[in-house]
Amino acid sequence: MNEWLTARSFERAHEVIAAINTLSMYTKLKGVGLADTRRAEDADKAARIVSAFLSKLGSLVAVAQKDPESVGAGADPRLGHLARRFVAAQRDWPQRSPLYARPASDLVALLASSDERDRHHLVSCLRELRNLIEQNAHPDVAGILGEI
Repeated sequence: MNEWLTARSFERAHEVIAAINTLSMYTKLKGVGLADTRRAEDADKAARIVSAFLSKLGSLVAVAQKDPESVGAGADPRLGHLARRFVAAQRDWPQRSPLYARPASDLVALLASSDERDRHHLVSCLRELRNLIEQNAHPDVAGILGEI
């Protein structure tokens, strides 16, 4: 059972990281006027994946803010760990990233924003989210592939 959870966590992290990369690239290209219809469709799909992930994470972050030890009950342990890491990063001051200075729901709103000023914040938040997910996924990668 543990191997299945590790594999599922690895798959989810890979899917979300790929979606973040797609969305980041599209946002940057759109900022310089190079966005096209195909990329827009890919970005819309990526935004749905990231939004769904953030909704799950946001729920667990809300629980972790109240009681960090209870977040694992009934949740994927790796996602619960990610929520606890998110909360720990939020409590770090001064903030290094706008990702932690706001609730996860604000990032979902940034995904849907068409405001030019939000583009920079979105790219910065996506970069930091990708880093957090990659760090959290390292034990899963090591569990599947072994230490390299």
